[in-house]
Amino acid sequence: MTLTQLQVLLAVVDTGSFTRAGEALSLTQPAVSHAIAALERDLGVRLLQRERDRAVLTEAGGRIVPHARALLARAEAIGQEAAATRSLQRGTVRVGSIASAARRILPPIMGGFRRAHPGIDLVLQEGTDQEVEDWLRGGRVDAGVVPLPATGLETVPLAADDLLVVLPERHPLASQPRLRVAALAGEPFIMSTGGCEPMISAVFRAAGLTPRVGSAVRDTETLVALVAEGLGITMMPALSLPRVLPGVCAVPLDPPVRRRIVLAVRAPAALLPPATVAFVAQAWRWAASVAVAVH
Repeated sequence: MTLTQLQVLLAVVDTGSFTRAGEALSLTQPAVSHAIAALERDLGVRLLQRERDRAVLTEAGGRIVPHARALLARAEAIGQEAAATRSLQRGTVRVGSIASAARRILPPIMGGFRRAHPGIDLVLQEGTDQEVEDWLRGGRVDAGVVPLPATGLETVPLAADDLLVVLPERHPLASQPRLRVAALAGEPFIMSTGGCEPMISAVFRAAGLTPRVGSAVRDTETLVALVAEGLGITMMPALSLPRVLPGVCAVPLDPPVRRRIVLAVRAPAALLPPATVAFVAQAWRWAASVAVAVH
């Protein structure tokens, strides 16, 4: 068993294809197949099987992949420790982020990091709250921007925003300075599935209500467009809102419901690769210099 074989295995798992894995690793498809076959022969178990046009993990493969990610992460840490003696001249930091943070918070952090460490590659992946946490815990990303709670993870506070009710601008409730959840009972509701659904459901549950969900939408601009057409109302954190809100208005809840966003890592700084430590430090500096609280 070699690190290269493990890299090939993870590339197939992450891309779902022997061909795309080869393209990602600059290998031919036969070379990828040979590496997987050799690994399966060494381990004595089948790791992958083909289903239609995709390669999927077997049960044994699903149990082995987390260990493979951990081994490669440690190998990356060894390489970055060596690079640290040359002032972080090479390395990679993989960052996962919820969409609102990727759009409104991460750019200055990543820009500052790139200027300080031009030799370090930054790889950004966008996902829902749960997807980013899963990537982080599974080792697919080195750091993740997620809302609290982030149980069992080391965190750096980055920002806070409020959950807002988004209504058509001519809605009878649009002129209210604040809205209690009870005022929304019976309103047709468009649920955001981009990661905020558990938070929204908890708000209704605390009020003893259930939203009358007619549609479920992930894209925030689509969500706002549907509200503007009078097809329902919704709730969104302030940082998730587009900067321009044609045809809608956003009203705070009473009492306010606040979301706190953090940069999370799996382990204390002493156990992280140097490039990840440097990225966390950049996030600390940014958070200390900029107060991001959107009301």
